[in-house]
Amino acid sequence: MAEIHLPGDIVFLSIPGEKRTEIIGCGLERIINNPDQLLVVQPGVRRVSHGKQWMAVHSRRYVPQKGDRVIGIVTSTHGETFKIDIGAADIAFISFLSFEGATRRNRPNLKVGDLIYASVANATKHLEPELTCVDSEGRARGMGSLPSGGFMFRTSLNLVRRILSPTSRLLSLIGKDIKFEITSGINGRIWIKGINVVEMIAVYRIIKDSEFIPEPDIPAFVNKQISHLYGFPVVDDNDNDE
Repeated sequence: MAEIHLPGDIVFLSIPGEKRTEIIGCGLERIINNPDQLLVVQPGVRRVSHGKQWMAVHSRRYVPQKGDRVIGIVTSTHGETFKIDIGAADIAFISFLSFEGATRRNRPNLKVGDLIYASVANATKHLEPELTCVDSEGRARGMGSLPSGGFMFRTSLNLVRRILSPTSRLLSLIGKDIKFEITSGINGRIWIKGINVVEMIAVYRIIKDSEFIPEPDIPAFVNKQISHLYGFPVVDDNDNDE
């Protein structure tokens, strides 16, 4: 379902025909005196899927939510924690023990400026967000320090959510012609690593320029961009129909 709401609107927690809401995402807050209602705090399109409700917001300001997968930048070290910039109002932190295999003698070798892919473990209004790079079983599952040689760039939160959507074909279409690695943080940061700089820049431009392309037009858009990259003539589907 999709509904447009403004801050101050009241929406219901339970929706007929939908799975019971277990997770409240960005843009919505619980109302203490009425547990069956939610308060809209950010303007956007209300989304409901698989027991989760959130507001799809076209914004660059990230509001941390528990369970979000984010890309952060190490800014400093304080005792047993690293301070991490995740693009939110407050700097986040992560314990050196929140990495797979880490012990007091075997600490992760992170330096200022390094990138990590982590999950938000705790997020409240009055405390710094806490991150972790392991799941409930102590496994990294792809989280941790991102390798060198890649390139991180910022996008709108809406574009990242679109890329992460199961219905998005953008990355699979690009991957047919360009081999690359990608990690997408819900906080509006994307990390890519390609075979060479030219192809990395091409992937970056295709992703950035795709934001306002309707999903049905994505295949033609990607084909045009790839053709320009390799100097191939662009085939217009309308010409084939004539």
